[in-house]
Amino acid sequence: MIPIARNITRNIVIFCLRSSWQQKKIHCNKLLLKSNNKPKTIWNIVKTIINNKNTNKTISTMNVNDKLSSNPLATGNAFNSYFSSVAENLLITIFSGKNTVNSNDPVTYL
Repeated sequence: MIPIARNITRNIVIFCLRSSWQQKKIHCNKLLLKSNNKPKTIWNIVKTIINNKNTNKTISTMNVNDKLSSNPLATGNAFNSYFSSVAENLLITIFSGKNTVNSNDPVTYL
């Protein structure tokens, strides 16, 4: 390809991208001006720009008490018992004296 033609092609592509972006910007501004619910409109515009598709990801099986389970009730109960015991286990660890954090070392504090 001739260097002049390459530059012309590149300039045309750049022009098209810029004009496309300007058209999108004008369209978004019009949407915002017409909108009664600006935050919702802004988030819809952001979703359109980043093109993030909602995906429904489900967990088919989970290891509950060393057994694979596909029962959603058992899975929910396992999550519930784990997260409801976190605070209690943390308090036991802190006040039992097993916490061996060196208060002079800032790295262990984190």
